[in-house]
This record gives sequence, C-alpha cells and structure tokens, in this order.
Amino acid sequence: MLRNSLQPMNRGTIICVDDERTILHDLRDCLSQVAADYAIELADSGMAALSLIAELTQNKVEVPLIICDRAMPEMDGATLLSQLHGQFPKTQKILITELTGLNDAIQTVDRANLYRYITKPWDETDLGLTVREALRSYEQAKQLAEQKQTLKQMHLELQREIANRRRAEALLVYDALHDALTGLPNRTLLVERIEQAIRMARHDPAYQFAVLFIDLDRFKIVNDSLGHTVGDELLVAISTRFRNCLRNTDIVARLGGDEFTVLLENIQDANDAVQVAQRILESLCTPFNLKGHLLSSSASIGIVVGSTIYENAADLLRDADLAMYHAKETGRSCYALFDRELYVQTLKLLQIQSDLRQALERKEFVLHYQPIVSLSTEKLIGFEALVRWQHPQQGFISPAEFIPTAEETGFIIFLGEWVLREACRQMRHWQQQFSLHSPLTISVNISGKQFSQVNFVQQVEQILLETGFDAQLLKLEITESVLMENAQSSATMLSQLQALGIRLSIDDFGTGYSSLSYLHRLRLDTLKIDRSFVRDVDLSVEKIEIIRTIIALAWNLGMDVVAEGIETKKQLFQLRSLKCEYGQGYLFSKPLNCEQIGTLLAQDLPLRY
Repeated sequence: MLRNSLQPMNRGTIICVDDERTILHDLRDCLSQVAADYAIELADSGMAALSLIAELTQNKVEVPLIICDRAMPEMDGATLLSQLHGQFPKTQKILITELTGLNDAIQTVDRANLYRYITKPWDETDLGLTVREALRSYEQAKQLAEQKQTLKQMHLELQREIANRRRAEALLVYDALHDALTGLPNRTLLVERIEQAIRMARHDPAYQFAVLFIDLDRFKIVNDSLGHTVGDELLVAISTRFRNCLRNTDIVARLGGDEFTVLLENIQDANDAVQVAQRILESLCTPFNLKGHLLSSSASIGIVVGSTIYENAADLLRDADLAMYHAKETGRSCYALFDRELYVQTLKLLQIQSDLRQALERKEFVLHYQPIVSLSTEKLIGFEALVRWQHPQQGFISPAEFIPTAEETGFIIFLGEWVLREACRQMRHWQQQFSLHSPLTISVNISGKQFSQVNFVQQVEQILLETGFDAQLLKLEITESVLMENAQSSATMLSQLQALGIRLSIDDFGTGYSSLSYLHRLRLDTLKIDRSFVRDVDLSVEKIEIIRTIIALAWNLGMDVVAEGIETKKQLFQLRSLKCEYGQGYLFSKPLNCEQIGTLLAQDLPLRY
C-alpha cells in the first residue's frame, strides 16, 4: 500500500487503486489539481484497498470517491467495486478500463453502481471533469441524505411532540375530571354522568338509577385535632372503602371536602340504593389505622332515585343533599330517602333563611318579656327577654323554627346583638317611665356564636353606654354546653363581663354535661333549673331529689336559683318547700308585649294566678 504524502482535508479521502505505480502517481498528480480539498490515498491492490478503507472507516473518515483499475491480479477492479458497493453505496466509483474491457465495465456499472468508467489512456481534462462531477454528485447526495435525515428527525420530533401534547391533553382532561387527592371522579365528571343517566331515563322507561349524597360526620374534628395531613389520608382510605362497596359500573365521586356522591345505574328499585347505602355505612364501622391513630368515621347519606321529573343534574344533587341533611338531623350514621314533603319543608326553610336577612331592616322582630317572680312573695323581680318574629306573609313564626336557622347561618350574631340592645333600651325606658320600688333585672339569652366572638365583651359594654342601662341589672343567660365547649376561654370572658358589673346565669342547667369543678371556677351568679325537671315535680320523687340537689349545689356556690316552666300551683308549692327562690312560667304570666308590660308596671301589684 502506498500512502499519500498529502495531508487529509475536511472533505474526506479519495482512494486510487492500481497495480501500476506509474498510473497511481499520474492519478495522484491529476487529482491534486482538480480535488485539492480532499486527501488522496493510493493502494496497489484490491486487498490493500480494502484494508485502507477499513482503517479510514474506523477513524470515521469519509470516502467520497474510489478510482480503480479493472485489470489487477488477485482481485480485479470490478470485483472490488462490486464488493464495496454493498458497504458504501453512496461512495462514487470510477472504473478505469482498456478498450478491450468495455463489456465487463458495462456490466460493472450495474453491479457496482458505477458513476462512470473511463478508458486508458485517459484524457486528463476529461478525467478532471469526471472527478469533479463525481465529487459534486457525492456532495449533493450527502446533502440530500442529511436533509432527509434532518427531515426524518424533525418528523420524529414532531411525532414525539404530538404524542407528548396528546398525553398532556389527556392528563389535563383527566385532572379536570378527577379529584387530585383521591383520584376519584370530581363534580364535573359526575354531573356529566348524571346528565347521561337522566337522558337515558327519558328514552327508556325501564332504566332506573339512583344518586347517593354522602357527608362524613364530624370530619372537621380530625383535621382540627390531628392535622390536615392525617385528614387527607383518612379521605383516601375512606374513598377506597367506598369503591369496594360498588359494582364496576357504578362511580363514586368526591365533590370536595368530606362530601362524596355515588351514581348507581341500572338498578331495579330504591331498595338496591338502600342496600348500597347500608354497605357504605357498614364499611365505616371498622376503624382506620393511620400513623398510629385508630380513627373511627361515620356518614350521613341522602338517596334520590332518578326519575323523569328531573331536568338536570343540579336539581337531582340538590334533593340528594336535602335528604342527606335530613339523615344528619335524624341522628347521623344513617340514610334518608328524598320525598316531596322534604322538598316542601326545605323550600320553607330556604325562604326563612332568605327572609331573615331582611327581617331586621324591616323591623319584623319584636321582644316579649316573661316576668320572673319571687316564689315566696310572688312579687316581680325582673323579666326574661324573648324574641318573636312577625312575618308579613307567614304571620307568627315560632322561635323553634327560625332560631336554629339563625344559628346555622350565623345570623344569630346580628339578631342577638339587636335583642341585647333593644332589651336594655326598653328597660331603661321603663325605669324612667315608672317609679319602681325596687329595680328590675332583665335576662337576655346569649347564643354560642355570640359568646365566641372575640369582641363580645366590648360589644356589650358599648350597648350599656349607648342605652344608659345599669350593668348590675343585666343578666346574661348562657347554656352550660356553650360554657363547657371551651371552659378556659369561657372563664376569661365571664370574668371580663363580671368586671363590668353584669350578672351571669347558667341556663337549662342539668340538660348538658357540666363539670362541677368548672362550675365552681366560673363563679356564676344564677342557676336556672330547666323546665324538664320542673314538669311533674309534684308527682316524681326522682325529680324532687334532683331539684333538691341542684338547689343545694347553688347555695353552696353562692348562686341564686330560678325555676323555669312553672305552670301549676302544685309545682309552685313543691318548689317553695324545696326553698327555690325564684321562678317563671305560665302560672304567673306568659311572655307579654311592651304594651302589656307597661300596664303591669303601672299597677305595681303582685302577679295573680
């Protein structure tokens, strides 16, 4: 093998193959003029050429052109070029042949895909032109191949991008239709499925479906006590149990928070839905073990059996929600089927909620005052202020109807403030209007939500300043359940109120869960015995002993005692014998309006019965 003295250039290497050195040198000299950008390597045999090409290939050197003599010992040029064509199809090949070898050269054109053959002796101009064209053809083919490769790569990249976009779109669609925490379908997907079920029910009378609205009972306690991380883990565990209670064709969705909804399709009747609800409730009976905590859970379930009366999913979910709230009010950990009566009741409740917001502005609330008397003298010592609602369309609405709604909506805060201000204002007016032998007290009930307001003490103080009412004549009545909900903060709040001179009563005593130790620490002024103990006190030895114990407890703590709900003389006599000091009830007087109280105060006489 003869190595060329010329240094390789950037454009590759041309190989010349011939067994005659003179011809090789002539080729080299010619090529150095017409292909100066290329390195030139010489090989004196076919085997040497193959070895050279292998070396160049290993070094990743391009071979754009091979010029080979046809007639060579051991391996002729046609054989060499044909063999190389299989390995290097893009390499241009020129065969040098004698005139006598034209037939073989022509055959080699097809076998080796020759660019051209030239005859000996060659014309240098023709050879130079042929080499330039061959190299140009190689470069064009190379560029075309690179363009094809680039296009192929671009096509692959485009395909990958399309696939990635489709996956991203699919993920976005999935995320848009599923809950991030539990992986369950969300409200959007649930509504779509319910809408489909409604349409199927319209077209197929035999098709029935049901929706179960599930709300976990007291789930907030878990978040508040153990943190949202444990709460989230509990929701995931609960969702798994819900899925295990259903068929593959049913879906359970998480609406948000601790609310879930189940869609049951192709059911026979309402009993199928009831059975599923029972399975769900039973699945929650086994405690959950999460991070070392054994957590119990229960749920309230509302059931609606789909029918053609529903126009959309929103109405159906509304009714399922109503049924769920009915179940929760019934006692929790149970289910309730929706019916039209429940719907009518709910509409009335919603109307009350709506009207409550405007009732204060329209001055529809009024106060009635029930006298509180000394049981020994039967003389008036004060009143309890009781709110009444005179609705412009519905007439008188019982407090039992609107007070729970006011509590639920938070409206009780505004209503309670109005009651307190109006009671103090009215009592101050009566003090100025009538010359009373002894000052009368006014008792005002305070709701739990009022009492929990951070500015409650300041609010009470401001009302006393506005009305000019004596704080020592104001009694605030608070139920024992409210006081015990947070005994420490309650004690602080009560101390601040007492510092203003206000007297404090514990209302409905005996119906809650008060601790005697906390009752001692709170240092209240008055204890009110609930009417449930006063009822049948003249007939029940057990109730007599309960009242006797309550009175003794109050005396030991330096508290006054007021008995509620006195309706008969026998009850009065029995309470007197037990040394109960004060009382109120229909035996003395029902709650009276302002005009009636004005008449009572003007007479300044003992109450008669």
